[in-house]
Amino acid sequence: MVADTQTLDRLFSEARHLSPEYRLRLVQRIIQTLVSASPIQEPQPLRLGEFGGDEADMSTLDDFTVAEWQPTDEELDGS
Repeated sequence: MVADTQTLDRLFSEARHLSPEYRLRLVQRIIQTLVSASPIQEPQPLRLGEFGGDEADMSTLDDFTVAEWQPTDEELDGS
């Protein structure tokens, strides 16, 4: 552990002599070693009725429509 601390201190000391641009490049390269190289999967939003069971009967598309905010003209005008 002491060797790791000494190495880190040495690296930090050397990095302080770099220009800000090269310090940022160093940080970028370090981050690239930490981030997984696997491609990021696209998010898959939930679909209405995707999960069946007794809970599926609790809400309908009409329930969602009723719950939507339907602003009046006065609300849209900021009145």
